[in-house]
Formats: sequence, structure tokens, C-alpha cells
Amino acid sequence: MTKAELFSEYASYHMDPRNRMFHCFGIPLIVLGIMGLLSQIHVGPFDLALVVAVAIIAYYAVIDLGGAALCLVVFAALYLIAVRLPWELNLAAFVGGWVCQLVGHRIEGTKPKFLENLIYLLIGPLYIVEEVFGAIVRGNKPA
Repeated sequence: MTKAELFSEYASYHMDPRNRMFHCFGIPLIVLGIMGLLSQIHVGPFDLALVVAVAIIAYYAVIDLGGAALCLVVFAALYLIAVRLPWELNLAAFVGGWVCQLVGHRIEGTKPKFLENLIYLLIGPLYIVEEVFGAIVRGNKPA
């Protein structure tokens, strides 16, 4: 699927502004928590968080080079924060992020899109980063 198709499908499950707001907080918390927890596992000289982040950014680059560049900056910032937090806070961020997601979908009355296709677990961060960055560039709140 193209980025436009993926974003269109994702957006159709995230129409309510309250759900989108919860996702703007929840998705970064999930990414932060995952990075912090995965950074505890080492694969040779690298931690697993870096390996996973590079793979995800590579996927993003295939579907959208600009979005991949934005996500690289955001992921790097989240990684630098996550590796300095104790694992308990990373776990709390991960759980809190999922609570935000579920509350948002409860408000919207839809199920999370990834339940139909796991690729949307990867699309969510790209979508939110582009939505928030686009809103900043436009000088208004996220759509």
C-alpha cells in the first residue's frame, strides 16, 4: 500500500479530535516506553532499541522519505530520554500510552486499526509525527 492509502485508512479510524489528541500523547509514550525497555537488551555492541528503530525508520523511508527524516529526529529524542529513565518509568510510559490509545478509541467508538492489520502499529507513529509537525508548520493545532 502507498503512504496515502495507509494514512487514509488510519485516519478513518481517528476522526474524533479527542481520539486524535489522546493519540498525540499515547503514541509517543508507547514509543518512549518501548525504546527504554528494549534498550536494556543488547545485540552485540548495540541495544535492541536502536536495532528496532533503524528497521522502522528504514520502512518509513521506503514509503515516505520526508516522514522518515522527521521520525528519525523524534525517535532519536525519545531514545535519548528513554535510556536515561529507569525501566519502571519506561514501563509506565508504555502502559500509559496504551491507556491513552484505548480511551481515545472508546470515545471514538472504533477499535484500533492495528487489530485488522499489524502494519498500523508502525503507521501510527509516522502519522502522528507528520500530523503534529504539519500543524506546527501551518501554525495551528493538529487536524
